[in-house]
Amino acid sequence: MWELKLADILREVLTAGAARDWDRMIELSLDLEELARSQRAILDPGADEFPGDGHPDANPG
Repeated sequence: MWELKLADILREVLTAGAARDWDRMIELSLDLEELARSQRAILDPGADEFPGDGHPDANPG
């Protein structure tokens, strides 16, 4: 599902870039960041507390 969202965002980025619609490109970059954060939360549940793999023992320091 995220792949389709990514494809849609990138397609819109190309369109906005060709039109030099900077406001739309900024909006799309925020959408892309939101998508990345949502996937990171799914794939790495402990990412907020322990960047990396979500396991405190694997992240000394």
